[in-house]
Amino acid sequence: MSSPSAAATEMEARKAAVETLLDLAMAQEMAIRDSPSIDAAEARVTQAAARVKQARAAWFPTVFATASASNTWISESDYSFAKRAASNGFWTSFALGTQARLQGEVLTFAQIVSNNISSLFNPAIQPVPLVVPNTDRAIVQDLLKTSLYSIDARNAVKDEFEAYTISVAADWIVFNGFDRKFAILEARLGELQTEAALIEAHRILLDAVAQAYYAAQLSRENIAIAEADEAFNQLQLKQAELRKKVGTGSRSDVLNFQVRVNAARAALITARQSYAMALIALAELLAMPEAKFPETMDLAPLEEASLETLEPPDPDRLVAYAKEHRPDLQVNELGIERANAVIGRAKSLFYPTVRAHVSKDAVRNNNLEFREDDFGTTIGVTGTYELFAGGRNLARLRETKAARAEAQHLVTETELSVASDVRTAVEDLRAAQERLVLQRANAVLVQENRDLVQKGYEGQVEPLVRLNEAQRDLISAQANLAFARVALQATWHRVRTSTGETVAGYSVADGVATVSKDEKPAGK
Repeated sequence: MSSPSAAATEMEARKAAVETLLDLAMAQEMAIRDSPSIDAAEARVTQAAARVKQARAAWFPTVFATASASNTWISESDYSFAKRAASNGFWTSFALGTQARLQGEVLTFAQIVSNNISSLFNPAIQPVPLVVPNTDRAIVQDLLKTSLYSIDARNAVKDEFEAYTISVAADWIVFNGFDRKFAILEARLGELQTEAALIEAHRILLDAVAQAYYAAQLSRENIAIAEADEAFNQLQLKQAELRKKVGTGSRSDVLNFQVRVNAARAALITARQSYAMALIALAELLAMPEAKFPETMDLAPLEEASLETLEPPDPDRLVAYAKEHRPDLQVNELGIERANAVIGRAKSLFYPTVRAHVSKDAVRNNNLEFREDDFGTTIGVTGTYELFAGGRNLARLRETKAARAEAQHLVTETELSVASDVRTAVEDLRAAQERLVLQRANAVLVQENRDLVQKGYEGQVEPLVRLNEAQRDLISAQANLAFARVALQATWHRVRTSTGETVAGYSVADGVATVSKDEKPAGK
């Protein structure tokens, strides 16, 4: 077991290592700056702002470019048909030419082919009848030429082909039943909701830090009380040992104070454990690395209560202030407005949709060399109206109206919860104020009583049991006073938290909450 001198040396070393005294304002600032929960809330604000921009994009046309390239392998049946079709034209021309030669109506096979091809593309062109002598030699020549042309035509047919397309198009919604207007409104209100939720996250975090900070301060006060108790009993133990040596004291007195010293040390161990646990919880809220409170930092001393902090506040005024400043209530109130915007979007389903579109397109086969004359232009307007959807749109409208009713009830519920929070906090504060006044007076009385009993014991007027009792009463009174002092600070912060005063003046810019010092507090 460590000696009192060793414990004192350890305390002095710990105090010497301290470089920074952490007060509540500094702790809350660190939590706001480094807390991952705040970072997550700020990210949600950024998301909401992006959704607003997405909704606004509906007012602009959509321009897109499309390009494609494809290679098609035709089927065997289509390939055979294409080859036959390519050669059949020549054999048809040969048959007609031969018939004409036999009738003596044309001059050459070439003219037959030329006139047939010309007639194919322009029916107004009529063959010129030319009467020539009929010769077998000419017919044989035509047969040979037809065979060659037919072979070349069949060989020219390929079993695959390439297709290339380019298209640039623009599409714009001319009218869609005001859906774009309400979509932007819904997104903007959603952004305001996330901003209010960000401030609400600040409010909750600030209170959590405050309560953890005050819990750590209370544990530290209990350490001081346990150390004082140990020192007192250690002194009494030394005096009892001296009295025993000179024969004026008993061993039972020595054992009594030894037990009291051990009890004080046990209480000190518990108090130090509570303090360490409180610092771990505080370090977690402050997002310190590995939730470890630095040895170079210590908590600032516990503030003394002032006359102002002992004045009871007006609960009605605080409730009215809270209804104007509580961010969680603002979130729900914005929920009603957002529900109205959603209703507007649901109503837009009963209107037609009109879209305008324009495109410039080009298609080429087996060639990528697009030219200006390859492009065509298309301009059009399309109107659509949903005549029947199985009651879906009407059900959607009813759903949105029910959601608005839910939001309205939620606001009423939140208003009641806010009022309850404020009034409960005020009652806790009044009790803490009364308790502090009482414990202050009681601590003075108990201290005086212990001192008198101590003098009486040293003068052999008071028994040892009475001294033990007086010391226990003093330790209990000091612990109660420390609790009352901390409770007053904690309940005052809880009152300010319940009214929203702790985040009064907060605003959100670029997804980050900032504080204005011009905002007036709730007051008493």
